Parts: sequence; C-alpha cells; structure tokens
Amino acid sequence: MMLKNSRFVRDFVLDIEVNNKGLSFRPPLRVQFEATKSIYGQLNKMSVKIYNLNGGNRKQLAKDPEQNTLIPITLSAGYQDKTEKIFKGTVFEAYSERRGTDFITTIESIDGGYDMYNSFTSQTVIGKDNAVKAILSDFTRIKKGKITEQNSLVRPKVLVGNSIKLLEEQLNDDETFYIDDEKLYIIKANEVVSEYIPVINSETGLINQPQRANKIVTFDTMMNPSIKIGGRVDLRSETALHLVGIYKVETIIYAGDNYGSDWRQKCSGRIIPDLQVI
Repeated sequence: MMLKNSRFVRDFVLDIEVNNKGLSFRPPLRVQFEATKSIYGQLNKMSVKIYNLNGGNRKQLAKDPEQNTLIPITLSAGYQDKTEKIFKGTVFEAYSERRGTDFITTIESIDGGYDMYNSFTSQTVIGKDNAVKAILSDFTRIKKGKITEQNSLVRPKVLVGNSIKLLEEQLNDDETFYIDDEKLYIIKANEVVSEYIPVINSETGLINQPQRANKIVTFDTMMNPSIKIGGRVDLRSETALHLVGIYKVETIIYAGDNYGSDWRQKCSGRIIPDLQVI
C-alpha cells in the first residue's frame, strides 16, 4: 500500500541524451545512485545503476571511457510531485551486465568531465581582461556560476593548455573552485553562493545525531536537494545542542535506492564567522 504522506514516496527523474535523442527514466524502474559533491576543486561524480532496461536502451547507453562521445545526464530526486536536480554532467563510462535474473546498467558520470578532457585554451589576456573569463570562453558545456571578484591583470598573460588545469593555476591562496551542475564557482573561505538558508531539524529530515571532528560537522538528512554545496544550512539538533548553528556546506554525498533503504544524504560543513554572499 502506498504511503499517503508524499514526503515518504520516493521519486526521481533520470534524463540522458544519446545521439540527440532524449531518454527519460522514472519509477517504477529501479535505480541506485551515489553522487559526491565538494567545493574543494575535484570534479564532482555520480554513479548510477539502472535495473532491467530493455535491450535497445542498454545498447544505446553503452560507452567506453576512451570514446569521445558527448552524453549529457541529469538526475533529479526527491519525493512525490517534488523533485529537484541533484546532478548534471556527462557520461564517462556505461556498461551492462547480468546478475542472476537482473540486467544492471552502470553509468559513471562527471560534472564538467567533458570539458576536462576536451577543452583547450590558447589565448593572451591583455589589460583588465582576466584569465578566468578567457578560460570560460573555451569551455563547451561549463558556464559561469558565482565567481568572487578577480584581480585585474596589469601585464599581458599567455594561457596555453588544458582549460581546467589552467583554471586551477589562476586561483589565489584563499580561493577554491568547483563545478556544480556544469557551472563554475570560485569562492573564498568566507563566501557563500546563496542567501537561502534551509532549516535542518527532525521535522525537515535530520537523521541521527550530528558529529564533529577537526572543526567539521557532519550530519545525515533525508533526501533534500535544497541543501547546496557552497551554501548555508541552519542546523537545529535536539540531541546535540552544542552543534546548533549556521554552517557553510562543503561536501554532500547523496545515496539513493528507490527500492532499498537508502534515500538520504550526508552533509559536511563548518561554522565560519561573517560569511558574505557573492
């Protein structure tokens, strides 16, 4: 019997574009997924397992890592009548295998991965033009997100090489970059990317007691796509009052199985005084 409370009715939309043809998957199809997002410079990744696709779809989705084929993928997840995007990127590898009576299609994806392998910059930046703007113009899929104020260049600067690697070289010591949903963010330690601060407590999905180690607080919630890396949360735990506060979210690990026990996310962050919104 289906639960009447839509908060507990899991829902997802998995959209994949292959050869200019859109494929869209929803329940009752079974999916398992894990996606990791962080503000610390590594490109974010997602692994998805889809159960019992038909043979035609399994064949269309097959991709070897060395194939330079563009296959966009987007996963939205949440609860009945309300899903939000939790990952957007491109497929790095996809294959199918049989386990018992099930055919399982595994898809490995990277947010910004297509540009990581294919973008190349060869430009000279002059005067007030900044290097980040020049590099962005050479990306195929990555667009501009929130970027902290960049220093103007006084002298010409030659940029030649892989665009992602060049981007890393432009950062100041107090800056970090990340790609989220194929948008580039560059922020300082005391900056966040949104005014919105969701409240996280037992009524909104907080699971178990938050933990702190090395000044980083980790907490589990039910699937809640309104929590964003580079944003803030208002953590209100009734069992760990010493950890109540407003945190900058640095890492989120999503884990889902619409026929299993997982439909949650693990978030990590820290309290930073005087956070500024960019």
